[in-house]
Amino acid sequence: MTLGSLRRTAATALLALPLALPLVVVVPAQAVPADPGGPPAQAAPAVAASGGTDAYDDTYWEPALGRTGPALEAALHEIISTDVTRLSYSQVWDALKVTDQDPADPARVVLLYQGTSVPASDNGGGVDQWNREHVWAKSHGDFGTATGPGTDIHHLRPTDVTVNSDRGNLDFDEGGTENDEAPGNFSDSDSWEPRDEDKGDVARMILYMSVRYEGGDGHPDLEVNDEVGNGSAPNHGRLSVLLEWNAEDPPSASELRRNDLIQADFQGNRNPFIDHPEWAQDIWAA
Repeated sequence: MTLGSLRRTAATALLALPLALPLVVVVPAQAVPADPGGPPAQAAPAVAASGGTDAYDDTYWEPALGRTGPALEAALHEIISTDVTRLSYSQVWDALKVTDQDPADPARVVLLYQGTSVPASDNGGGVDQWNREHVWAKSHGDFGTATGPGTDIHHLRPTDVTVNSDRGNLDFDEGGTENDEAPGNFSDSDSWEPRDEDKGDVARMILYMSVRYEGGDGHPDLEVNDEVGNGSAPNHGRLSVLLEWNAEDPPSASELRRNDLIQADFQGNRNPFIDHPEWAQDIWAA
């Protein structure tokens, strides 16, 4: 049984969320020529992206169906940027207490990078408290905590204060030294590798941000790229690795539930790569 299967089975046992049949798109593990004017093509992962749900295909995602490459990216951007509610940074605290609630105890939240459960009320900036991790590092584009990309809970997650600090603004890649406080996570001078159980989540959050923020509304044009060490540029990497993580660690029941809650109760939009992880390959490996 694969890592993704184990994770999805465990999560489904915890959350009684009805899921549609998995969607699978097989993409050869080879480089594909880039579409002129579109995102640079990447070598497709050896594992095909799967999972997600088709429950919203006849409604929310209908305008994007049948598209690939830049046309798909443009359609998704329009969908997820329409009629969106923007939270304040202070509202994010309460939102995360709902979206990342421990299914076994509603008074606790589950931390990204560790998977541990802590009291939801123990948030703040102190050691061993949890705070708001910007998975797309807020210095990558220098948007800070301003309403918009700085408060978009599709990429904000509860994280241990110290672990958040250790991750800093590093890009995502593989390798490095294991983190003492968050075993399974590794880092070096220019990248952070999350534990296996979070790799797909991280990938889909970064890809969402790249499609959602295209330079409108006074926000920076965020673009995923295949580099690390992006610094303050409005870029995040490493794309080729993120595509692999997206394919190898499919959306879990808790990730699907989180997507539902963000749309229904907070922002009014969805992360397309949670419902359709294969769309990442359709955009960046097509």
